[in-house]
Amino acid sequence: MEPIDTSRLSGLLQSDLERYFFYNGQAGRIPRKRDLWRNFLIPRCAPVAIYRLSSACQKKNWNGSAKLLTWLNFYLHGVEISSRCNIGPYFYMPHANGAVIGATSIGSHAVIYHQATLGAKTIEYADDGRPRVGDRVLIGSGAKVLGAITIENDCRIGANSIVMTNLPQGSLAVSPQAQIIRPGAL
Repeated sequence: MEPIDTSRLSGLLQSDLERYFFYNGQAGRIPRKRDLWRNFLIPRCAPVAIYRLSSACQKKNWNGSAKLLTWLNFYLHGVEISSRCNIGPYFYMPHANGAVIGATSIGSHAVIYHQATLGAKTIEYADDGRPRVGDRVLIGSGAKVLGAITIENDCRIGANSIVMTNLPQGSLAVSPQAQIIRPGAL
């Protein structure tokens, strides 16, 4: 089988579907180009497929179409992925609901769980105020990755963690244990 050309939209969709197969007990299964329609029918793939279309529109300066697809993704799947975010191939969201992805870039083989937020600390959209995420990064449910930070390759961010500083390659980041502020207060 020939390698997937991830420089094209169909190649990116194919790589995302292959990643879905990997995580769902079908490791080694290579999707064919004629299987790409499945991306839009599988609930775990559809939000990523719609993002890929909106990103392709954004790159062609079809801003209205890109925005329409982003809104469609939000209304259908409850996920907001900025069409300006550059996400590498083999991207997977096992449960996309509630995720907000406004990072500058995300590398290949990234996995992001539900309710995760990647974005700026302020409301103004500027690429220099948003996170950059490397390759093979896993971001757990409810994690918040905020600000102009870099998450290097092979990092793991635990569920409900708040990350606002750079993470070096291979890091594991988890939130500190809860602290009692007012004992016995009900």
